[in-house]
Amino acid sequence: MTVVRYTRPDGTEQSLLVPVIRGRFGPPASYVRLLGFDGASTLTASHAVPVTSDSSWAAARVAASVGAVLNEATREAWRQVREVLVDEGLRAVVDRGLR
Repeated sequence: MTVVRYTRPDGTEQSLLVPVIRGRFGPPASYVRLLGFDGASTLTASHAVPVTSDSSWAAARVAASVGAVLNEATREAWRQVREVLVDEGLRAVVDRGLR
């Protein structure tokens, strides 16, 4: 999982969780929509860290992150994350976001 942080034009910071898994071809990649990102925005991304059964995030952050998904490979990455999580509430947030 990688954390992507960026600023919006109004100066507020947005933070998204982005699961990154190796695709069938090429390097690992995920595609997400960065709402409010423009030429004046700053962007940072953390190093990827493994998702474990103990992983826990705020439900609103997970919902925003799943809602930002732009392609099927990234949707599949979230399905794989969901399978690892033991927190039923977060699993439900992922399920709702992928509908």
